[in-house]
Amino acid sequence: MMTIERDLVVVGGGPAGIAAASTAASLGLTVAIIDERVTFGGQIFKRLGQGFDLESPDVLGKDYARGARLIKELDQPSITKFTATTVLTIEDYQVITSHPDEGVRRFSCKALVIAPGAYDRPVVFPGWTLPGVMTAGAVQTMVKTQQISPGKRIFFAGSGPLALAFSAQLIKYGAPVFKVIESAPFPSPAKLLSLIASVKGNWDLAGDALRYRSTLLANRVPFHYGRIIIKAEGAGRVEEITHARVDKEWNPIRGTEVVEPADTLCLGYGFFPSHELFRLLDCEFNYDETRGGFSVKKDQWGLTRSSSPMPVYAVGDGTGVTGSYSAEAQGRLAGLHVANQIGSLATSDRDLRSKGFLKELHQRNAFQRGINQMFEVKHGIYRLADADTVICRCESVRAKEIDQVIDSTADVSVVKSYSRSGMGLCQGRNCQRQIAAMISDRHDLTISKINFQTPRMPVKPVEIGKIADPSIREE
Repeated sequence: MMTIERDLVVVGGGPAGIAAASTAASLGLTVAIIDERVTFGGQIFKRLGQGFDLESPDVLGKDYARGARLIKELDQPSITKFTATTVLTIEDYQVITSHPDEGVRRFSCKALVIAPGAYDRPVVFPGWTLPGVMTAGAVQTMVKTQQISPGKRIFFAGSGPLALAFSAQLIKYGAPVFKVIESAPFPSPAKLLSLIASVKGNWDLAGDALRYRSTLLANRVPFHYGRIIIKAEGAGRVEEITHARVDKEWNPIRGTEVVEPADTLCLGYGFFPSHELFRLLDCEFNYDETRGGFSVKKDQWGLTRSSSPMPVYAVGDGTGVTGSYSAEAQGRLAGLHVANQIGSLATSDRDLRSKGFLKELHQRNAFQRGINQMFEVKHGIYRLADADTVICRCESVRAKEIDQVIDSTADVSVVKSYSRSGMGLCQGRNCQRQIAAMISDRHDLTISKINFQTPRMPVKPVEIGKIADPSIREE
Protein backbone atom coordinates (compact mmCIF):
# COMPACT_ATOMS: atom_id res chain seq x y z
CA MET A 1 0.00 0.00 0.00
CA MET A 2 1.40 3.38 -1.05
CA THR A 3 1.90 5.91 1.77
CA ILE A 4 1.91 9.63 0.95
CA GLU A 5 3.20 12.03 3.61
CA ARG A 6 2.07 15.65 3.76
CA ASP A 7 1.76 18.38 6.39
CA LEU A 8 -1.96 18.68 5.68
CA VAL A 9 -4.55 16.45 4.04
CA VAL A 10 -7.79 18.04 2.85
CA VAL A 11 -10.77 15.78 2.18
CA GLY A 12 -13.19 17.46 -0.19
CA GLY A 13 -12.57 19.64 -3.23
CA GLY A 14 -15.44 22.12 -3.01
CA PRO A 15 -15.16 25.79 -1.98
CA ALA A 16 -14.19 25.05 1.63
CA GLY A 17 -11.63 22.37 0.82
CA ILE A 18 -9.99 24.35 -1.97
CA ALA A 19 -9.77 27.47 0.21
CA ALA A 20 -8.18 25.51 3.07
CA ALA A 21 -5.67 23.76 0.80
CA SER A 22 -4.61 26.85 -1.16
CA THR A 23 -4.32 29.02 1.96
CA ALA A 24 -2.17 26.48 3.81
CA ALA A 25 0.02 25.84 0.76
CA SER A 26 0.60 29.56 0.22
CA LEU A 27 2.04 29.66 3.74
CA GLY A 28 4.61 26.94 3.11
CA LEU A 29 2.78 23.70 3.96
CA THR A 30 2.78 20.59 1.81
CA VAL A 31 -0.81 19.68 1.05
CA ALA A 32 -2.73 16.77 -0.46
CA ILE A 33 -6.32 17.48 -1.50
CA ILE A 34 -8.65 14.55 -2.16
CA ASP A 35 -12.01 14.48 -3.91
CA GLU A 36 -14.19 11.62 -5.11
CA ARG A 37 -15.25 13.55 -8.22
CA VAL A 38 -13.10 13.63 -11.35
CA THR A 39 -12.79 17.43 -11.15
CA PHE A 40 -12.52 19.92 -8.31
CA GLY A 41 -15.09 22.58 -7.49
CA GLY A 42 -17.86 20.65 -5.79
CA GLN A 43 -21.46 20.79 -6.97
CA ILE A 44 -21.69 24.57 -7.13
CA PHE A 45 -18.54 24.94 -9.26
CA LYS A 46 -19.08 21.81 -11.31
CA ARG A 47 -17.22 21.99 -14.62
CA LEU A 48 -18.55 21.21 -18.09
CA GLY A 49 -18.32 17.60 -19.20
CA GLN A 50 -15.38 16.42 -21.27
CA GLY A 51 -15.64 17.55 -24.89
CA PHE A 52 -17.95 20.50 -24.22
CA ASP A 53 -16.98 24.12 -24.83
CA LEU A 54 -18.65 27.43 -24.04
CA GLU A 55 -19.00 30.32 -26.45
CA SER A 56 -19.87 32.52 -23.46
CA PRO A 57 -19.28 31.44 -19.83
CA ASP A 58 -21.90 34.03 -18.83
CA VAL A 59 -24.67 31.54 -19.57
CA LEU A 60 -23.49 29.47 -16.57
CA GLY A 61 -23.62 32.48 -14.24
CA LYS A 62 -21.06 34.26 -12.11
CA ASP A 63 -20.45 31.14 -9.99
CA TYR A 64 -18.76 29.45 -12.95
CA ALA A 65 -16.17 32.23 -13.23
CA ARG A 66 -15.78 32.43 -9.47
CA GLY A 67 -15.23 28.69 -9.34
CA ALA A 68 -12.62 28.82 -12.09
CA ARG A 69 -10.65 31.43 -10.14
CA LEU A 70 -10.84 29.39 -6.95
CA ILE A 71 -9.85 26.12 -8.61
CA LYS A 72 -6.86 27.91 -10.18
CA GLU A 73 -5.52 28.47 -6.65
CA LEU A 74 -4.76 24.75 -6.46
CA ASP A 75 -2.03 25.18 -9.07
CA GLN A 76 0.74 25.47 -6.49
CA PRO A 77 3.84 23.23 -6.42
CA SER A 78 3.25 22.26 -2.79
CA ILE A 79 -0.29 20.97 -3.50
CA THR A 80 -0.81 17.43 -4.79
CA LYS A 81 -4.27 16.81 -6.23
CA PHE A 82 -6.06 13.47 -6.08
CA THR A 83 -9.38 13.11 -7.92
CA ALA A 84 -11.70 10.09 -8.28
CA THR A 85 -10.43 9.12 -4.83
CA THR A 86 -12.79 7.87 -2.12
CA VAL A 87 -11.99 8.05 1.59
CA LEU A 88 -12.64 4.67 3.21
CA THR A 89 -11.68 5.42 6.79
CA ILE A 90 -9.43 7.51 9.04
CA GLU A 91 -7.05 5.82 11.49
CA ASP A 92 -4.70 7.63 13.88
CA TYR A 93 -2.67 10.05 11.72
CA GLN A 94 -3.67 8.44 8.45
CA VAL A 95 -6.41 8.72 5.84
CA ILE A 96 -7.11 5.52 3.88
CA THR A 97 -8.47 5.96 0.36
CA SER A 98 -9.36 3.96 -2.73
CA HIS A 99 -8.88 4.86 -6.39
CA PRO A 100 -10.43 2.80 -9.23
CA ASP A 101 -7.07 2.36 -10.99
CA GLU A 102 -4.42 3.01 -8.34
CA GLY A 103 -6.07 0.97 -5.58
CA VAL A 104 -5.62 1.76 -1.89
CA ARG A 105 -3.51 4.71 -0.77
CA ARG A 106 -2.52 5.74 2.74
CA PHE A 107 -2.08 9.46 3.49
CA SER A 108 -0.06 10.38 6.57
CA CYS A 109 -0.42 13.94 7.88
CA LYS A 110 0.02 16.31 10.81
CA ALA A 111 -3.44 17.85 10.45
CA LEU A 112 -6.66 16.98 8.65
CA VAL A 113 -9.30 19.25 7.13
CA ILE A 114 -12.60 17.56 6.30
CA ALA A 115 -14.84 19.41 3.85
CA PRO A 116 -17.26 16.75 2.59
CA GLY A 117 -20.02 19.07 1.38
CA ALA A 118 -23.71 18.25 1.38
CA TYR A 119 -26.22 16.34 -0.74
CA ASP A 120 -29.81 16.94 -1.85
CA ARG A 121 -32.47 16.30 0.78
CA PRO A 122 -34.48 13.26 -0.36
CA VAL A 123 -38.27 13.70 -0.23
CA VAL A 124 -40.32 10.50 0.07
CA PHE A 125 -43.85 10.33 -1.37
CA PRO A 126 -45.84 7.90 -3.54
CA GLY A 127 -44.05 7.75 -6.89
CA TRP A 128 -40.75 9.28 -5.77
CA THR A 129 -38.80 6.37 -7.28
CA LEU A 130 -40.30 6.77 -10.76
CA PRO A 131 -37.90 7.67 -13.58
CA GLY A 132 -38.26 11.39 -14.14
CA VAL A 133 -38.32 12.29 -10.44
CA MET A 134 -34.95 13.93 -9.83
CA THR A 135 -33.22 16.10 -7.27
CA ALA A 136 -32.20 19.62 -8.21
CA GLY A 137 -28.53 18.65 -8.09
CA ALA A 138 -29.04 15.79 -10.55
CA VAL A 139 -30.98 17.98 -12.99
CA GLN A 140 -28.40 20.74 -12.66
CA THR A 141 -25.61 18.26 -13.43
CA MET A 142 -27.35 17.02 -16.58
CA VAL A 143 -28.14 20.49 -17.88
CA LYS A 144 -24.94 22.22 -16.80
CA THR A 145 -22.26 19.65 -17.58
CA GLN A 146 -23.83 17.62 -20.40
CA GLN A 147 -26.17 20.23 -21.89
CA ILE A 148 -29.05 17.75 -21.77
CA SER A 149 -32.56 18.62 -20.61
CA PRO A 150 -34.12 15.74 -18.63
CA GLY A 151 -37.56 16.42 -20.10
CA LYS A 152 -39.84 18.64 -22.14
CA ARG A 153 -42.16 19.68 -19.32
CA ILE A 154 -40.36 20.17 -16.00
CA PHE A 155 -42.21 20.86 -12.75
CA PHE A 156 -40.05 22.24 -9.93
CA ALA A 157 -41.03 21.68 -6.28
CA GLY A 158 -38.86 22.94 -3.45
CA SER A 159 -38.26 25.49 -0.74
CA GLY A 160 -35.88 28.29 0.14
CA PRO A 161 -33.17 29.70 -2.11
CA LEU A 162 -33.07 26.47 -4.12
CA ALA A 163 -36.64 26.83 -5.37
CA LEU A 164 -35.91 30.27 -6.78
CA ALA A 165 -32.26 29.94 -7.78
CA PHE A 166 -32.25 26.46 -9.33
CA SER A 167 -35.47 26.92 -11.28
CA ALA A 168 -34.18 30.22 -12.72
CA GLN A 169 -30.80 28.68 -13.55
CA LEU A 170 -32.45 25.75 -15.32
CA ILE A 171 -34.46 28.17 -17.43
CA LYS A 172 -31.28 30.06 -18.37
CA TYR A 173 -29.66 26.77 -19.36
CA GLY A 174 -32.61 26.15 -21.69
CA ALA A 175 -34.55 23.60 -19.61
CA PRO A 176 -38.36 23.90 -20.08
CA VAL A 177 -39.56 24.61 -16.52
CA PHE A 178 -43.31 25.34 -16.64
CA LYS A 179 -44.19 25.84 -12.95
CA VAL A 180 -42.51 26.25 -9.55
CA ILE A 181 -44.03 25.61 -6.12
CA GLU A 182 -42.52 26.78 -2.83
CA SER A 183 -43.75 24.86 0.21
CA ALA A 184 -43.14 27.67 2.70
CA PRO A 185 -45.69 30.49 2.96
CA PHE A 186 -44.97 33.93 1.55
CA PRO A 187 -42.60 35.57 4.08
CA SER A 188 -44.26 37.69 6.74
CA PRO A 189 -43.37 41.41 7.05
CA ALA A 190 -41.56 40.68 10.33
CA LYS A 191 -39.35 38.02 8.72
CA LEU A 192 -38.65 40.23 5.72
CA LEU A 193 -37.60 43.11 7.97
CA SER A 194 -35.36 40.78 9.97
CA LEU A 195 -33.72 39.58 6.77
CA ILE A 196 -33.23 43.11 5.47
CA ALA A 197 -31.42 43.96 8.71
CA SER A 198 -28.80 41.31 7.90
CA VAL A 199 -28.33 42.20 4.23
CA LYS A 200 -25.13 44.18 4.89
CA GLY A 201 -22.28 42.30 3.26
CA ASN A 202 -24.79 40.23 1.29
CA TRP A 203 -25.97 42.65 -1.38
CA ASP A 204 -24.65 40.28 -4.03
CA LEU A 205 -26.94 37.50 -2.80
CA ALA A 206 -29.91 39.85 -2.54
CA GLY A 207 -29.22 40.96 -6.11
CA ASP A 208 -29.07 37.34 -7.22
CA ALA A 209 -32.52 36.70 -5.73
CA LEU A 210 -33.99 39.64 -7.65
CA ARG A 211 -32.41 38.43 -10.89
CA TYR A 212 -33.72 34.91 -10.37
CA ARG A 213 -37.24 36.21 -9.78
CA SER A 214 -36.95 38.40 -12.87
CA THR A 215 -35.97 35.35 -14.94
CA LEU A 216 -39.13 33.53 -13.87
CA LEU A 217 -41.29 36.58 -14.57
CA ALA A 218 -39.70 37.19 -17.96
CA ASN A 219 -40.38 33.59 -18.96
CA ARG A 220 -43.90 33.66 -17.49
CA VAL A 221 -43.22 30.76 -15.15
CA PRO A 222 -45.76 30.73 -12.27
CA PHE A 223 -44.32 30.63 -8.72
CA HIS A 224 -46.75 29.51 -6.00
CA TYR A 225 -46.18 29.62 -2.23
CA GLY A 226 -47.56 27.21 0.36
CA ARG A 227 -47.86 24.06 -1.77
CA ILE A 228 -46.14 20.67 -1.67
CA ILE A 229 -45.78 17.71 -3.99
CA ILE A 230 -47.80 14.72 -2.74
CA LYS A 231 -47.74 12.19 -5.57
CA ALA A 232 -46.14 11.30 -8.91
CA GLU A 233 -47.76 8.82 -11.28
CA GLY A 234 -47.12 7.28 -14.67
CA ALA A 235 -46.56 4.10 -16.66
CA GLY A 236 -42.84 3.45 -16.27
CA ARG A 237 -42.00 7.14 -15.78
CA VAL A 238 -43.51 10.37 -14.53
CA GLU A 239 -46.56 11.43 -16.52
CA GLU A 240 -48.46 13.52 -14.00
CA ILE A 241 -47.91 14.97 -10.55
CA THR A 242 -50.24 16.02 -7.75
CA HIS A 243 -49.59 18.93 -5.43
CA ALA A 244 -51.63 20.51 -2.65
CA ARG A 245 -51.73 23.43 -0.24
CA VAL A 246 -50.11 22.90 3.15
CA ASP A 247 -50.75 23.99 6.72
CA LYS A 248 -48.08 25.64 8.87
CA GLU A 249 -46.38 22.26 9.47
CA TRP A 250 -46.46 21.42 5.75
CA ASN A 251 -49.15 18.79 6.13
CA PRO A 252 -51.20 18.62 2.89
CA ILE A 253 -54.70 20.11 3.15
CA ARG A 254 -57.38 17.82 1.75
CA GLY A 255 -59.47 19.21 -1.05
CA THR A 256 -56.71 21.48 -2.40
CA GLU A 257 -55.08 18.91 -4.68
CA VAL A 258 -54.15 19.87 -8.25
CA VAL A 259 -53.09 17.30 -10.87
CA GLU A 260 -50.82 18.43 -13.71
CA PRO A 261 -49.09 16.64 -16.60
CA ALA A 262 -45.30 16.63 -16.40
CA ASP A 263 -42.51 14.39 -17.66
CA THR A 264 -39.94 15.57 -15.10
CA LEU A 265 -40.31 16.45 -11.43
CA CYS A 266 -37.34 18.35 -10.01
CA LEU A 267 -37.07 18.47 -6.20
CA GLY A 268 -35.08 21.16 -4.41
CA TYR A 269 -35.73 21.06 -0.67
CA GLY A 270 -32.27 21.98 0.52
CA PHE A 271 -29.39 19.79 1.62
CA PHE A 272 -28.22 17.35 4.24
CA PRO A 273 -24.60 17.67 5.47
CA SER A 274 -22.39 14.69 4.61
CA HIS A 275 -21.28 14.10 8.18
CA GLU A 276 -20.30 10.41 8.08
CA LEU A 277 -16.55 11.03 8.54
CA PHE A 278 -17.23 13.30 11.50
CA ARG A 279 -19.42 10.66 13.12
CA LEU A 280 -16.75 8.04 12.42
CA LEU A 281 -14.34 10.24 14.42
CA ASP A 282 -16.81 10.72 17.30
CA CYS A 283 -17.10 14.47 16.76
CA GLU A 284 -19.69 16.36 18.77
CA PHE A 285 -22.85 17.66 17.10
CA ASN A 286 -25.66 20.14 17.49
CA TYR A 287 -29.01 19.60 15.83
CA ASP A 288 -30.42 22.44 13.75
CA GLU A 289 -33.07 21.66 11.14
CA THR A 290 -32.49 25.03 9.46
CA ARG A 291 -28.90 23.98 8.66
CA GLY A 292 -29.82 20.54 7.37
CA GLY A 293 -29.92 18.65 10.67
CA PHE A 294 -26.76 17.59 12.49
CA SER A 295 -24.02 20.23 12.49
CA VAL A 296 -20.51 19.70 13.85
CA LYS A 297 -19.45 21.57 16.99
CA LYS A 298 -16.25 23.53 16.28
CA ASP A 299 -14.42 26.73 17.14
CA GLN A 300 -13.99 29.76 14.89
CA TRP A 301 -11.07 28.09 13.10
CA GLY A 302 -13.05 24.94 12.36
CA LEU A 303 -11.18 22.86 14.95
CA THR A 304 -13.42 20.14 16.39
CA ARG A 305 -13.09 17.60 19.16
CA SER A 306 -12.69 14.06 17.89
CA SER A 307 -11.26 10.64 18.72
CA SER A 308 -8.35 11.26 16.34
CA PRO A 309 -4.91 12.04 17.82
CA MET A 310 -4.32 14.67 15.12
CA PRO A 311 -6.14 18.01 14.87
CA VAL A 312 -9.31 17.67 12.77
CA TYR A 313 -10.92 20.71 11.16
CA ALA A 314 -14.53 20.70 9.99
CA VAL A 315 -15.39 23.21 7.27
CA GLY A 316 -18.06 23.88 4.68
CA ASP A 317 -21.61 22.66 4.21
CA GLY A 318 -20.71 19.20 5.49
CA THR A 319 -20.60 20.73 8.97
CA GLY A 320 -23.97 22.51 8.63
CA VAL A 321 -25.38 24.08 5.47
CA THR A 322 -24.60 27.81 5.22
CA GLY A 323 -23.69 28.33 1.56
CA SER A 324 -20.57 28.57 -0.60
CA TYR A 325 -19.35 32.01 0.53
CA SER A 326 -19.44 30.95 4.16
CA ALA A 327 -17.77 27.65 3.22
CA GLU A 328 -14.91 29.43 1.49
CA ALA A 329 -14.33 31.71 4.49
CA GLN A 330 -14.33 28.68 6.81
CA GLY A 331 -11.70 27.04 4.62
CA ARG A 332 -9.47 30.15 4.70
CA LEU A 333 -9.66 30.28 8.50
CA ALA A 334 -8.81 26.59 8.83
CA GLY A 335 -5.83 26.98 6.49
CA LEU A 336 -4.50 29.90 8.52
CA HIS A 337 -4.87 28.02 11.80
CA VAL A 338 -3.19 24.86 10.52
CA ALA A 339 -0.24 26.93 9.27
CA ASN A 340 -0.01 28.61 12.66
CA GLN A 341 -0.15 25.34 14.59
CA ILE A 342 2.50 23.69 12.42
CA GLY A 343 4.76 26.71 12.83
CA SER A 344 4.84 28.45 9.46
CA LEU A 345 2.69 31.43 10.48
CA ALA A 346 3.03 33.59 13.58
CA THR A 347 -0.05 33.96 15.77
CA SER A 348 -0.09 37.73 15.28
CA ASP A 349 -0.05 37.26 11.49
CA ARG A 350 -2.77 34.63 11.69
CA ASP A 351 -5.01 36.95 13.68
CA LEU A 352 -4.39 39.86 11.33
CA ARG A 353 -5.09 37.81 8.19
CA SER A 354 -8.21 36.25 9.70
CA LYS A 355 -10.07 39.49 10.48
CA GLY A 356 -11.61 39.88 7.03
CA PHE A 357 -12.64 36.22 6.83
CA LEU A 358 -14.20 36.29 10.30
CA LYS A 359 -16.16 39.41 9.37
CA GLU A 360 -17.38 37.84 6.14
CA LEU A 361 -18.28 34.62 7.93
CA HIS A 362 -20.34 36.55 10.49
CA GLN A 363 -22.20 38.53 7.81
CA ARG A 364 -22.81 35.56 5.52
CA ASN A 365 -24.03 33.35 8.36
CA ALA A 366 -26.37 36.04 9.70
CA PHE A 367 -28.02 36.42 6.30
CA GLN A 368 -28.15 32.67 5.70
CA ARG A 369 -29.64 32.14 9.16
CA GLY A 370 -32.46 34.53 8.28
CA ILE A 371 -33.09 32.74 4.99
CA ASN A 372 -33.05 29.33 6.66
CA GLN A 373 -35.51 30.39 9.35
CA MET A 374 -37.81 31.96 6.76
CA PHE A 375 -37.93 28.74 4.73
CA GLU A 376 -37.43 26.11 7.43
CA VAL A 377 -38.43 22.64 6.28
CA LYS A 378 -41.33 21.45 8.42
CA HIS A 379 -42.08 17.95 9.68
CA GLY A 380 -45.03 17.45 7.33
CA ILE A 381 -42.60 16.77 4.49
CA TYR A 382 -41.89 13.42 6.17
CA ARG A 383 -45.59 12.44 6.33
CA LEU A 384 -46.25 12.17 2.60
CA ALA A 385 -45.59 8.43 2.22
CA ASP A 386 -48.43 5.89 2.35
CA ALA A 387 -48.12 2.27 3.53
CA ASP A 388 -46.96 0.99 0.14
CA THR A 389 -44.43 3.74 -0.53
CA VAL A 390 -40.86 2.47 -0.88
CA ILE A 391 -38.79 4.15 1.85
CA CYS A 392 -35.45 2.42 1.24
CA ARG A 393 -35.08 2.35 -2.52
CA CYS A 394 -31.80 0.39 -2.43
CA GLU A 395 -33.39 -2.60 -0.67
CA SER A 396 -37.03 -1.97 -1.74
CA VAL A 397 -38.32 -1.70 1.83
CA ARG A 398 -41.81 -0.22 2.10
CA ALA A 399 -43.27 2.01 4.78
CA LYS A 400 -45.54 -0.73 6.15
CA GLU A 401 -42.53 -3.01 6.74
CA ILE A 402 -40.68 -0.27 8.61
CA ASP A 403 -43.81 0.55 10.61
CA GLN A 404 -43.86 -3.00 11.96
CA VAL A 405 -40.29 -2.65 13.25
CA ILE A 406 -40.60 0.80 14.82
CA ASP A 407 -43.46 -0.44 16.96
CA SER A 408 -40.68 -2.01 19.05
CA THR A 409 -37.72 0.35 18.66
CA ALA A 410 -36.74 4.01 18.45
CA ASP A 411 -33.30 3.32 16.94
CA VAL A 412 -32.60 3.67 13.21
CA SER A 413 -29.80 1.09 13.42
CA VAL A 414 -32.21 -1.49 14.86
CA VAL A 415 -34.67 -0.78 12.06
CA LYS A 416 -31.80 -1.40 9.65
CA SER A 417 -30.99 -4.76 11.26
CA TYR A 418 -34.57 -6.04 11.10
CA SER A 419 -35.73 -4.59 7.77
CA ARG A 420 -32.50 -4.13 5.73
CA SER A 421 -33.38 -0.46 5.23
CA GLY A 422 -30.12 1.46 4.90
CA MET A 423 -28.06 -1.59 3.89
CA GLY A 424 -27.82 -0.65 0.22
CA LEU A 425 -25.33 1.37 -1.80
CA CYS A 426 -26.45 4.73 -0.41
CA GLN A 427 -25.83 3.40 3.14
CA GLY A 428 -28.92 5.15 4.49
CA ARG A 429 -28.25 8.57 3.01
CA ASN A 430 -31.60 8.51 1.20
CA CYS A 431 -33.77 6.83 3.81
CA GLN A 432 -32.51 7.14 7.38
CA ARG A 433 -33.79 10.71 7.92
CA GLN A 434 -37.24 9.59 6.74
CA ILE A 435 -37.10 6.58 9.07
CA ALA A 436 -36.04 8.84 11.95
CA ALA A 437 -39.08 11.04 11.26
CA MET A 438 -41.35 8.00 11.33
CA ILE A 439 -39.82 7.01 14.68
CA SER A 440 -40.28 10.57 15.90
CA ASP A 441 -44.01 10.45 15.15
CA ARG A 442 -44.52 6.99 16.61
CA HIS A 443 -42.60 7.51 19.85
CA ASP A 444 -43.09 11.27 20.30
CA LEU A 445 -39.35 12.00 20.19
CA THR A 446 -37.44 14.92 18.73
CA ILE A 447 -35.13 13.97 15.86
CA SER A 448 -32.06 15.01 17.86
CA LYS A 449 -32.82 12.28 20.43
CA ILE A 450 -32.96 9.45 17.90
CA ASN A 451 -29.95 7.23 17.20
CA PHE A 452 -29.02 7.20 13.51
CA GLN A 453 -27.04 4.49 11.70
CA THR A 454 -23.46 4.06 12.86
CA PRO A 455 -20.93 4.84 10.09
CA ARG A 456 -18.36 2.11 9.57
CA MET A 457 -15.40 1.45 7.32
CA PRO A 458 -15.75 1.74 4.35
CA VAL A 459 -17.59 5.04 4.66
CA LYS A 460 -18.47 4.85 0.95
CA PRO A 461 -19.08 1.63 -1.04
CA VAL A 462 -16.00 0.12 -2.66
CA GLU A 463 -15.29 -3.12 -4.51
CA ILE A 464 -13.66 -5.75 -2.31
CA GLY A 465 -11.08 -6.33 -5.03
CA LYS A 466 -9.93 -2.72 -4.74
CA ILE A 467 -9.04 -2.99 -1.07
CA ALA A 468 -7.94 -6.62 -0.82
CA ASP A 469 -4.24 -7.32 -0.33
CA PRO A 470 -3.10 -9.14 -3.52
CA SER A 471 -0.04 -10.55 -1.72
CA ILE A 472 -2.22 -12.80 0.43
CA ARG A 473 -2.92 -16.16 -1.16
CA GLU A 474 -5.08 -19.01 0.05
CA GLU A 475 -2.96 -21.92 1.26
